[in-house]
Amino acid sequence: MRLLDRLRRNVRPLHVLAYAAVFAALGITGGEAGAPKRFSAVGAQADAAEFDPMLAEKPIIPPLMTAEYLQLLMNQATPLQIVDIRRRRARSSLFSYLSGHIPGSSNLPYGEWRKIWADPLEVPGDLALTNIVRRAGLVKSKPVVIVHSSAAKGNFGSAAWVYWVLKSSGFKDLSILDGGIRAWQENGGPLERIARKTAPSGETVRLDPTWLATHEDVDAMLRGESDAQLLDARPLNQIAKRGMLDGATHLNGIALMNGTRGQAGDILSIFERIKQVQIAWGSQDVITYCNNGALAAIDWFMASEIAKIPNVKIYGHSLSARDRAAWIN
Repeated sequence: MRLLDRLRRNVRPLHVLAYAAVFAALGITGGEAGAPKRFSAVGAQADAAEFDPMLAEKPIIPPLMTAEYLQLLMNQATPLQIVDIRRRRARSSLFSYLSGHIPGSSNLPYGEWRKIWADPLEVPGDLALTNIVRRAGLVKSKPVVIVHSSAAKGNFGSAAWVYWVLKSSGFKDLSILDGGIRAWQENGGPLERIARKTAPSGETVRLDPTWLATHEDVDAMLRGESDAQLLDARPLNQIAKRGMLDGATHLNGIALMNGTRGQAGDILSIFERIKQVQIAWGSQDVITYCNNGALAAIDWFMASEIAKIPNVKIYGHSLSARDRAAWIN
């Protein structure tokens, strides 16, 4: 069956109306902040009314992809780059790339992506970004699908962090496998266990700071020199231990997830939670932060990539690096 025909089977026009209502409630209209036109439910349940025949040749790569849709793309021989961010070896098979991974996927663990932010005072340079993209064997000309372990809710944040790094490096077609490797297995997806060696790419990238907030940006807001809005993505137990930055609003990244398997919540519930946050979405920069970056990446991903709200940024260094930077100074 042709890809377009398969997509048409999943038409849910009422979702499009629901999107419009949610965005109207958020006070966001037009442009990039308008209701999504590329898919009508989490995981690329496509609204065929928005399609043209060319999409049969060039499939949608939504920011959030179901295991079923990924299998469909692979069966259609769509040229994809699948990067698995689990550890190479681990006791639990969910955490271990070599215990079983999606055929053809490369492996570059999340910790390696996080290491490029090791300097608590500086953001990664273009060379550091280029090196990690090359090690992952990635090129901008092909879509990238990011696979996490799905062993806990927060694992989605690791994938969202990698997504953010790649988007900031100039990659356009990016997607997270919703539910990670567990969803792939439960959907009957095949696994391979060979120790695949990734050939480095020759890609060169440069940092796009559009979605990045630095120490200076946060400090300016705290001094009252910026109208940016701070969004704390941590759960209340973490806030109780460490406190919030002055003037911050709260949106627990974990609350945007469903269950404990690293799957995003229902898209309308996500929009409702975003709507309830006391922030002027779309009018000023929103800087989301947490202890180490992963939960902030969830807030950023849901607001920026799913809700299509502009001007949402991640405090790239996180509170941990902020503490270390203060100690160094």
